[in-house]
Amino acid sequence: MINLDKCSLDLSCPRCGFYNPVTLKQIRLRDAVICRGCKATINFEDYMNETRKAIRSIEKSMIKLKEQICKTHKITIRL
Repeated sequence: MINLDKCSLDLSCPRCGFYNPVTLKQIRLRDAVICRGCKATINFEDYMNETRKAIRSIEKSMIKLKEQICKTHKITIRL
């Protein structure tokens, strides 16, 4: 299975607008990131574990997609 925690996103700083790379794991764990533009501390708020729920939903969708492709074309896919 793909480790979505390692997926990187570019999020803009709410203070200066500079784009900073963050991982889904950093957001899920509510880590703080230092903006590379203005050096402000960016704190993530994961309200009611929405990141974890989204990751789980994506993983379920990937499994369903794999099953459908395998049924249709008899192809083996390993994620």
